[in-house]
Amino acid sequence: MDKRFGNIPVIPNICLLPMNISKHQNLLFFLLFFCLAVNAQQSSISGSLTDTVNFKPMAYSSIALIRQKDSILITHRWADDKGNFEFNQLAAGSYILQITRPTFANYEERIVLAENEQKQLGLITLISKANLLQEIIIREKKNAITIKGDTTEYLVDSFLVNKSSNVEDLLKKLPGIQVDKNGKITAQGQEVKKVLVDGEEFFGDDPTVATKNLRADNVESIQVFDKKSDQAAFTGIDDGEKSKTINLKLKEDAKKGYFGKASGAEGRDENNIRRFEYDAMANTFKNKRKLSVYGATSNTNKTELNWEDREKYEGGNDNTFLSDEGYYISYYDGNEGFNGVGVPQTIYYGGFYSDKLKDDKHSYTINANHKEMLVNGYNNNYTKYILPDTLYFNNQKSVFNNTKQKNSGSAKYEVKLDSLSTLKLNMSGSQGTFTNNNTFTTENLNSNAALVNSNSRTQTNMGDNQSFKGGLVLNKKFKTKGRTLSVSTSIDYAANSSNGFLASKTNIYNADGTLNQSTLIDQKKTNSSKTNSITGSFVYTEPLTDKWFVVSEYDVKTTINESKRFTFVKNSNNEYANTLDSLSNSLRYDIFINAGGLSLKFASKKLNYSFGGKISYTDLRQQNLVTSQPTSQYFLNIFPAANIQYKIKNNTSLRASYNGNTQQPSLQQIQPLLDNSNPLDLYLGNPNLQQSFRNSFSISFNDYKALSGRSFYGSLSYEFVQNDFASYDIIDQQGRKTHQTVNVDGNKNANLWTNYWFSIKSIDLGISQGANMSYGVNNNFINGQSNRNENIRTGYRLSLYYSKEEKFESNIGGNVNYNYSTSSLRTDVKTQFLIYNYDAGFSVFLPKQFKMGADVEVNIRQRTSDFDRNLNNTILNAYLSKGFLKKETLVVKLSVQDLLNQNLGFNRTANSNYINENTYSVLRRYFLVSLTWNFKKGGAGE
Repeated sequence: MDKRFGNIPVIPNICLLPMNISKHQNLLFFLLFFCLAVNAQQSSISGSLTDTVNFKPMAYSSIALIRQKDSILITHRWADDKGNFEFNQLAAGSYILQITRPTFANYEERIVLAENEQKQLGLITLISKANLLQEIIIREKKNAITIKGDTTEYLVDSFLVNKSSNVEDLLKKLPGIQVDKNGKITAQGQEVKKVLVDGEEFFGDDPTVATKNLRADNVESIQVFDKKSDQAAFTGIDDGEKSKTINLKLKEDAKKGYFGKASGAEGRDENNIRRFEYDAMANTFKNKRKLSVYGATSNTNKTELNWEDREKYEGGNDNTFLSDEGYYISYYDGNEGFNGVGVPQTIYYGGFYSDKLKDDKHSYTINANHKEMLVNGYNNNYTKYILPDTLYFNNQKSVFNNTKQKNSGSAKYEVKLDSLSTLKLNMSGSQGTFTNNNTFTTENLNSNAALVNSNSRTQTNMGDNQSFKGGLVLNKKFKTKGRTLSVSTSIDYAANSSNGFLASKTNIYNADGTLNQSTLIDQKKTNSSKTNSITGSFVYTEPLTDKWFVVSEYDVKTTINESKRFTFVKNSNNEYANTLDSLSNSLRYDIFINAGGLSLKFASKKLNYSFGGKISYTDLRQQNLVTSQPTSQYFLNIFPAANIQYKIKNNTSLRASYNGNTQQPSLQQIQPLLDNSNPLDLYLGNPNLQQSFRNSFSISFNDYKALSGRSFYGSLSYEFVQNDFASYDIIDQQGRKTHQTVNVDGNKNANLWTNYWFSIKSIDLGISQGANMSYGVNNNFINGQSNRNENIRTGYRLSLYYSKEEKFESNIGGNVNYNYSTSSLRTDVKTQFLIYNYDAGFSVFLPKQFKMGADVEVNIRQRTSDFDRNLNNTILNAYLSKGFLKKETLVVKLSVQDLLNQNLGFNRTANSNYINENTYSVLRRYFLVSLTWNFKKGGAGE
């Protein structure tokens, strides 16, 4: 270790391609790179621009090259600072060169280009409109890209995409926008949070519904902008809170008749089990009215659920999890989520309706859907625990079968009471049921690999949940510019109930391996919880000048929580009728918050900042409903806040902020109850927990160059927490663990993240690279001794994107991640490992509307002294498709997922005083034959 860096390890030089990669993988990457080089074109066009009066270079003029036979935009350039431009690697053919510049007449020239011809156009003069003696109209064509302030607009018909492409395929073609394999959209260096259709939300907050299911040829233009917060949009005072948003402006003919997509796929997996995917969406838009219905079902990994829903379908992880802070939480609430663990079968359907009436005075949106999922599989965890005087190992295997269904809906109504006032009503609700069946086998071994204890158990659980949220907001502007008043109230209700059974056998062993004792558990468990909250607030802004504002606000919130958890054992009649008091409890937990705040804001075109804060009085009250014993805690908190955002120029900004906030203990953390769901891993609630206070600092920089499509985004954040929540662990000589949440100081973390995107337009190559680093300190207690855990994680990724219109599309990339952790109780034990990931893909456009493609992902996991198994794998997917009809509205596709049959569920984490390796079941090789029909009736181009 280099002494210059103290105790921080020196990260070795890392090659993105290890030497031990197999010959087959080398051959595969060679073929992918070969596809990047085929069909190279050698012709070029170049020239220089000047004006007719001053003979000055026409720098940064817009230059478009259009294919003459179909008026499709082939490529686009901006002249450099000397007025020069050049198009390289062009195919032979007839083109139209179009040059546009504000206050100058459009210039257009038809060009016939031979093979390998370098056509030099020389000096081209642009004529000022003010000096025109007569108007010369050659041909009108709108600019492909228009920039107005912070909004970048792309004219869809100017970008070439396949006839059957959806909006997601189109986004991949637009400068400054990237879409990853999961559909996540990044625009101008920032993640896109919302995708609107004609300025309105479409099927809620999931952006992928619109991008994956709307056809590109139904969209007129795509706008990318920073959407202001609702409060900033109302008051007109920029508060710096913005989210990157995409708006899809539909063509007028798309709002006539109906359009949509239907797709079906059937196939078999490696075990000859039927695999299928079916989905359909139909839309009818008329003026400002939108009606859509959507449905999908599958038993592959195509769940058609957004990221929020996917987090709620997890399987087989023991219902006991170790949090980032190192403490355990174990309880049933029916919200297990699917995160790729197991094999899912899903059904999802819903509808969306919105309209505006009476000159937009009234607007409303209704959204309803039904979701259900069945997930089954296995989940294996291998964990090494680091104790002050020894080590021990935990091996757990589980088999699970979990189901969940949910009906949900939401409605929004807004009415303009007059020219200065609006009233908004929001409502949403859901109702669901769930069933979980899990079987676990667990064993703990000492540092000599001798068996200390073992457990086998079966847990079943079923229940239901309901929720409702409602809110009413009155916004009023006054005649004095900047003076506004916002008054709101909301209610929030949630209820969960479940009952299940625990059957368990635990064995404790002597040092010589003989059985010491065996314990059987046969229990019934019932759980129910309710949460009711009412919130009221008002915000008043008063202008001091045209740029200075005072914002005053007041909030009051009351939350009532109730939790009843009971355990029953069998009586003499073999019925679960006897209450086990030591494992039963009923608790009421009330939170009352009264807060007032004042802040001073400055808002100008380039600079926005605010500073101020809130003072909050918090009353926490607990009452054990079994013993009628009440306890109370009172807190007076000061929440300082400061934000500054400096707009250096259009699409370049710097932002810094500080915020302080509290976090209340959860109901499960404070309930004085022992949870024995895992008899070898117990969790005990702590009614003496106090709230924590988190201090958060952040700074970010975003820079986007529209002319070149280059973007850079970087952020740095730092947090430290006072009175944070941590785990107090007791491990006895038999290897049984008991965990309780306590308050600690000293927890902190820092994160650095950067991403840089640029393109080499002369060869149509896009390059993206990003780096990240995090450092964290978490404290916990083990057998009464305090323990400081330090974690360092670093990563780097490089990606290349290369395409040729109507020829091929390709990408290749790789990333490496390094993990390091150490514990103050065992400074001699350090955990560090590397993980490499590579991915590549290509699609080739063939004659007769054929198309073929493949993508590959290679995962290389460094072996460690604790985990020396070979878990490297290569996942290869491929397809061949054929389009039919004039616009390829009918597509047949043959596809195979995981052709090499190497898919492996894997996750490795190191934190606190443990290192864990998790392997789980996933869907492996399967084949599908699919038919997709994009339909449309009414409007132009039917």
